[in-house]
Amino acid sequence: MQHFSHPHQLHDVSTTVSHNKNLPCFGCKLPLSGGTCYGCSACNFYLHKFCFDHPQSAYFVDSHPKHTVGLLYPPYCQGAACDACSEPCNGFTYNCTLCEFNVHANCAAFLHADPNNDRDRYASTFFKQKMSEIKALKSQLDSFMKQKQESEEEEAYALQILREEELRRRRQNMYTLQMMNSAASMNAMGRIG
Repeated sequence: MQHFSHPHQLHDVSTTVSHNKNLPCFGCKLPLSGGTCYGCSACNFYLHKFCFDHPQSAYFVDSHPKHTVGLLYPPYCQGAACDACSEPCNGFTYNCTLCEFNVHANCAAFLHADPNNDRDRYASTFFKQKMSEIKALKSQLDSFMKQKQESEEEEAYALQILREEELRRRRQNMYTLQMMNSAASMNAMGRIG
């Protein structure tokens, strides 16, 4: 079978993968741990069936109602952050180039579950709650890191002021010492002369 993200034919490699569960899925970057998997052994390219089945385009009524989004794959989607979980996009990612909207394919699956399926609805609600908590924690961490950086900058500035003050004091002491030495030399020359 063919998948748009790979030039070669893919085959069911579920039995092969069961011996090496540390192989990563190209679509979601998670280990291939049981279940149906497709792959190209020559290229070490593997996909979970779930990732293989993601549609190439989608319309997300809840999170992105403006446009249809397209499914990108590495390296075309690297660098952006997922709008659902804020993690970097490094696997299959739904993208709207017009709005710079990005969401991991697996995050999209949780966000847009079947509302008539109790399990999907529960998983979607749970996922949204956890993502909300994670975003709040990340926001708090970002705020803390900003405050820490500002505090470190203020501390560095205060230390710089102290060093400059100490340097001024030393220069003043050296100047005073030179003046005293000059006065002493003039007094000595006046006694001699």
